[in-house]
Amino acid sequence: MKSTTIMIKERISVDLALRDSVGIFFDYLESIPQKEITVDFSNIKSISRSFAHEYTIQKKHSKKMIIETNVPENIKKMFEVVEQPTEKKVLLDLRTIRAVTL
Repeated sequence: MKSTTIMIKERISVDLALRDSVGIFFDYLESIPQKEITVDFSNIKSISRSFAHEYTIQKKHSKKMIIETNVPENIKKMFEVVEQPTEKKVLLDLRTIRAVTL
């Protein structure tokens, strides 16, 4: 199987920040005829939580086999953060609070 390598910094930026740019990037990936695509994260400086979250969602729904390479440690950590499910903590149970007239 022949794989195509895409340098993400050339398609987007060295700073991956905007959630909307993920959709455009994945539209591009889906237009590539090869089934296997390697996304090269060389020289990426930063990634926002929203970008990483949207990237993981788009990757799960993609028809392509997407493999990441040369992912810097700080970028790996952000992907780990967004892939770990977390429970929302309930600060106040509104069912138990009563309104008081002053």
